[in-house]
Amino acid sequence: MRILVIVRQVYEQKSIHWDYENNEFRNRKATINQADLSALQWASDYSKEHNASIDVYILAEEECNETLKGKLEKFPLETCTHFPTSGNEQEDARYLATFIDQSMYDLVLCGDETEDEHNSCLLPLLGYSLGMDVLTSVHQIKVKGSQRLLAHRKEERGATQIFNIKLPAALSLTTQISRLRYSRKPKYEINIVKEERVEETIRSNRRIGAPEPIITLGHVPTDENPLNRLIHVMGFSKNSDAGLSQQTKALTEEHLHFTAERLMKWLKE
Repeated sequence: MRILVIVRQVYEQKSIHWDYENNEFRNRKATINQADLSALQWASDYSKEHNASIDVYILAEEECNETLKGKLEKFPLETCTHFPTSGNEQEDARYLATFIDQSMYDLVLCGDETEDEHNSCLLPLLGYSLGMDVLTSVHQIKVKGSQRLLAHRKEERGATQIFNIKLPAALSLTTQISRLRYSRKPKYEINIVKEERVEETIRSNRRIGAPEPIITLGHVPTDENPLNRLIHVMGFSKNSDAGLSQQTKALTEEHLHFTAERLMKWLKE
């Protein structure tokens, strides 16, 4: 059996802060997504019992640093390939699918979602494009023969659904799937091969004709009232004396889209 595990580079949330003076993020520390590591740990445990080989695809914006390599050296990997991410899950899934033949892997694994952006569409998009059965949010797997798995997924009110999955399949796993086990010394030598990515035009799902928002913040808002500060940052008003209810009635659809983009930016800060 051949298993592919996709791991994604994320940024530790506690290390990030927004620099208002220079309008950029500072102190971003790259690490591996925790759910992806849990998926890799499960694959490692499975490979020891069932003689499976593991390949890893790394989706990362930056070069793979020594910390990332040190974590991957704990696992018995067959190959390890670094793919630069585009920041768009649909484009990344389509790009990875070009490197995978339909019968190349019996099992494709990935974490359920990323810690920073909470992205969770990569594996379903990739699995569907490869013609595999797809199941998300799996927290427990039991082996049933050489070509079948019993996948457990929690639902509302404590209910658990059990799926009889026939391989090949693509599964996204939660951090509950396994407990990470690290040894003090590296056990395996890995060679990370980087695939150069050609710049592509990212297709947008926004409606045709919608204006692209230009979001800038030239200075630090000084409003003492939090509501006024938020209104200022969102661009509802500048020096107008009109009430908030009167201003919002006059907003166009384009302004509303612009406002939504600014609100998302404000929440991320």
